[in-house]
Amino acid sequence: MPQLFVSSPVAAGTNLSIDNESRELILLGEMIAIVAQSGHIFRMVSNSDWGIDGEIEFKDGNGQASGKRLYVQLKSGDSYLVRRKQDNEEIFSVKTERHLAYWMQHAYPVMLVIRQSSGLIRWMDVSAYLKANAEPNRQIVFRGEPVNTDSIQKLAGQAIAANM
Repeated sequence: MPQLFVSSPVAAGTNLSIDNESRELILLGEMIAIVAQSGHIFRMVSNSDWGIDGEIEFKDGNGQASGKRLYVQLKSGDSYLVRRKQDNEEIFSVKTERHLAYWMQHAYPVMLVIRQSSGLIRWMDVSAYLKANAEPNRQIVFRGEPVNTDSIQKLAGQAIAANM
């Protein structure tokens, strides 16, 4: 995939800084492209922000929409992850507490997707993480895997086989 620039020269000696809205749009575009390259369907959720920005619906072996899906919460920027000093774990802090219960209530997995300024996009199943921890906590240990066609195909296979 081509490298996307996070700044662009406007005039000699100056750089245009990319704002948060633009970073989110870059991530959205990259997610749409990666999902499409994987042969599946990406849909944006464009209404009010309840902690879900889009969904991926997987196609079955015949190329038909399967009804099996997962949801994504998209975040773009280096400020979303902080290294915890005691164990060097990456921590994502949930700013909106209602998202915790909302993510756990979904019948389908909710993936927390974070794009760093380096262009690296990683994700983890935040709903499974929250369900596995007895007390939902706003501090999530982020152990994300790269988002790529292989990781999407892996989840598609699991979803279709397990009837997620």
